[in-house]
Amino acid sequence: MTSAQLDLAARTIEAYNRGDLAGMLALVTDDVVFVVPDGMANAGTYHGPEGVTRMIEAWNEAWGEFRVEIQDLIEDGDWVIMPVMQHGRGRGSGVEIQMQAAYLMRFRDGHLQHWMICESKDEAVHEARSR
Repeated sequence: MTSAQLDLAARTIEAYNRGDLAGMLALVTDDVVFVVPDGMANAGTYHGPEGVTRMIEAWNEAWGEFRVEIQDLIEDGDWVIMPVMQHGRGRGSGVEIQMQAAYLMRFRDGHLQHWMICESKDEAVHEARSR
């Protein structure tokens, strides 16, 4: 049986994969923080639904196609660690990529409050345990 936060994590990615930004934003808190570390495309810390919207729109401008395949969902205290395979095709170049990453998510009152992209599951576990 999955927990409510594992279900919410999966629903967030499902909404993104459908291109349903409004559906995705319905799952976040008003003070959501989305962290894209230095060295990654669109690096920065984005605040609130407006920040998430800016990040997603900028991401979608770069990618003609992009989807996230959930490989696992792991609860670690208050955190969800989600190893993923990201699949994309560059909008201008047409180049296809596959890249592993891990998403670190925390939920509050049934909504996503913190989302960080990590390069690996090990990094996500370390981040979860150091917060």
